[in-house]
Amino acid sequence: YYADPEVAALIVLAVTGILLAISHIIVRSFERVAEASRARSEFVSIISHQLRNPLSSIRWQLEILLRDKNLDQKMRSYLESVNEYNNRMARLVNDLLTVNRIESNRLVLAPSAFWMGNLVKKIVADNALFANASHITIDLEEKKNIPPVYADENHIRWAVENLLTNAIRYGSARTSIAVRINKEKTNVRVDITNQGMPILHSDAARIFEKFFRANNAQQKHVNGSGLGLFIAKAVVEASGGAIGFVSEQSGKTTFWFTLPHPKK
Repeated sequence: YYADPEVAALIVLAVTGILLAISHIIVRSFERVAEASRARSEFVSIISHQLRNPLSSIRWQLEILLRDKNLDQKMRSYLESVNEYNNRMARLVNDLLTVNRIESNRLVLAPSAFWMGNLVKKIVADNALFANASHITIDLEEKKNIPPVYADENHIRWAVENLLTNAIRYGSARTSIAVRINKEKTNVRVDITNQGMPILHSDAARIFEKFFRANNAQQKHVNGSGLGLFIAKAVVEASGGAIGFVSEQSGKTTFWFTLPHPKK
């Protein structure tokens, strides 16, 4: 019964209004988080009790609407856009909760041995459409006889996804991203290299800081919270690894990280 254009339009307007209201709350609280730890704690409390549940409920309702085979294509496109916006806010909420856990030393990791190559291949496949839409190809190379790593696979998955999607967002069209997995003496190393805008020397020291957004991100008008690299660094280092980057004036930028082999 959602095929009625007027009913569907009202649904879209209502959902959009709710999302805008929640977005306003997030942005206002986001500013307070950056200014004072007391405000951060208050914000995390708001997220936990008043944002996560509504966002999940909205996602559930949107998925029900999108399953309606009678929706015309234009209305389906509107609903899909609203759903993506809702998902972005949900990711922001989760990121802020993770930051709070990191800063209060409550980040819980569950390390185990796993194959980095299998994880990276899955993430590359999941982001193939995003890369294609940006006219970027991804070239994955894994050296032979790479041993497993010992870390929390779910958290490392998030870190790799963040580094790869950043490489796509900041990469130039009609270029290639090189993903390399190599063996070191006591570690496995992953390098993700793109061709785009270089990271300025003045930004380099702050690139892993919470809430920091480099000048090239602002120039390209790339959306982001400034939390991804901060969380990736915390997760990798908490797993006994290291993370860093090298950016050349030509625009070639490589973000890399290492993770230890399982202890014998």
